[in-house]
Amino acid sequence: MIKKITLAISILSSSALYANEDSSFGMDMDGKYQRQDYAQGASDNYRLALQPWWSYGNWLAYGELPFEARESTSSSSQTVYARTSTGRIIRRIAPQTVTTSKTQQQEGIADASVGLSYGLFKEAWQHGVALDYKFANGDAASGLGSDSTETALSWSSTYSWQQLKLNAQVGQVWVGGNNPYNNKDYVFVSSSAKWQLQPSIDATLLYSTQSEPYTNAPAQDYVQGRLDWRTNQMFKVYLSYGKYLQNDASLPEQEINVGVKIFLN
Repeated sequence: MIKKITLAISILSSSALYANEDSSFGMDMDGKYQRQDYAQGASDNYRLALQPWWSYGNWLAYGELPFEARESTSSSSQTVYARTSTGRIIRRIAPQTVTTSKTQQQEGIADASVGLSYGLFKEAWQHGVALDYKFANGDAASGLGSDSTETALSWSSTYSWQQLKLNAQVGQVWVGGNNPYNNKDYVFVSSSAKWQLQPSIDATLLYSTQSEPYTNAPAQDYVQGRLDWRTNQMFKVYLSYGKYLQNDASLPEQEINVGVKIFLN
């Protein structure tokens, strides 16, 4: 949900399909490849999302409909001993390590989301409050959804100074729906620093964390470095590398994202 909420910030730089003095409407498209490496496997994820939005004054309404495809590979190793017909280990034969790999593929429509935000602008400061809702339309059995809804309320503040932008965000997520994994409501916070290297190139360093999302969950502290290149009015290319600070089998050891955002006009 933290990543979804930042959608409102990126939409502020989008191209409009329709505009007048007070309001404008636009449609963006975001395509991304993500590689996640785990201690016992890896996951290759492909994501294409339609992101319509409408603004009126300081109000912004937005949505996201994603299509996802992923291929996950997991491996496990075990030591096998040669045994006699009675089950006794044959000591003269060295044990062997056997590795078993399993590959799974899923694709389809993932959980959609909608949101509404209001922005306040004062000199070098930009503040915003956002209300977001994630549906449970994705197929949870295929890993394309969580079979639970999420409602989030958040506040963000950004301070701009020359080529530097500092952002802080705090919010609360309420989990509903079937919630088969008994996920908890949680609080999240994040902070980031964005530096404009060139008029069309930005470098961002992000830190985020949240309270325990489920019982006995590992710490969720996460850091990410990202480069954005706005090639022209229609295209933006981005590359990021992320890592959880906690070593746990349920969390990826590293995460790489490569994507293209299209601002339709």
